[in-house]
Amino acid sequence: MVLFKKGKTLDDLEKVEDKKIKDFFDRFTFKATIPLYEMVIEPNKYTPFTFEFNTRFLLLYLDLFKKEVKSHNFNDMGLFFEKIRSRYAKTNVSKDMRLELSSGKDREPVRGTLEFIGKYRNLHFENCKFFAAVFGILGARVTDFIYSPDDYYCRLEACETDLMFNENLAKKERLKLIEENINYIINYNRMLDDKDLYLWMKLAEDSEMFVSFKNQTVFNKWIKNIEVHLRRFGKKEEFLAKILLFFNKLHWIRIENIKTLSFQIERAIEESKEQKRYFYEYLSNISEISQKDGIFYLK
Repeated sequence: MVLFKKGKTLDDLEKVEDKKIKDFFDRFTFKATIPLYEMVIEPNKYTPFTFEFNTRFLLLYLDLFKKEVKSHNFNDMGLFFEKIRSRYAKTNVSKDMRLELSSGKDREPVRGTLEFIGKYRNLHFENCKFFAAVFGILGARVTDFIYSPDDYYCRLEACETDLMFNENLAKKERLKLIEENINYIINYNRMLDDKDLYLWMKLAEDSEMFVSFKNQTVFNKWIKNIEVHLRRFGKKEEFLAKILLFFNKLHWIRIENIKTLSFQIERAIEESKEQKRYFYEYLSNISEISQKDGIFYLK
């Protein structure tokens, strides 16, 4: 009303509201070189949108929603989305965004369909994860996800849960909902249709697995590649330590103390005749190996 008394119009009011949204997002965004970030984020395609890393932003998003939307007010929800849409719909990385809301009778849960069309493959996929996480923090459960990597198109189906208008933070429940929503986006079903590197990255996190070489030629090729870079870019006195780090990352050994070049050999390698032979023959050629109480040492 103060604005109207000053002679402002509805258009002016919309600008004020848009500024609130703009100020909110400006706190967490920055200008970036799109081709660079399109390349950088590609390896993180199946990395979860973690609450811990984005805590402040997600909680402020929730706070903004609670201030803008009254309990079960269908019109408030639509207006809130339009404000968000004005930020995302048509930008340098997106073509369009649409949300259809449907409210059932007798206070049945509100359902929504979000369609988002991007311009860049990797940035678009990250935004899909982002929207799924935002749905989760707001208290909406993703029930379906349709994605077209060629058209940069996604459709998220979601429905209201009891968390949406819960006066309490209910952090544990919202975290669980975020995780469930993200699983619609990043899962092994989708990963198996994608590049090999994404599955290998997940496998590398499991210390109970190890990499094996099909034959001596393949082993020699890789160890030579490692050696060339260590000698060119590393320090001579760190060469053996870096070699141990290489085998440690293959899950062939467990390093006891990198400074003393001490390690234990994983049982799986001890039981693998060929891999064990590659390992011992190579280390014997570049250093002296000693053993005491099950611990091996290089010098």
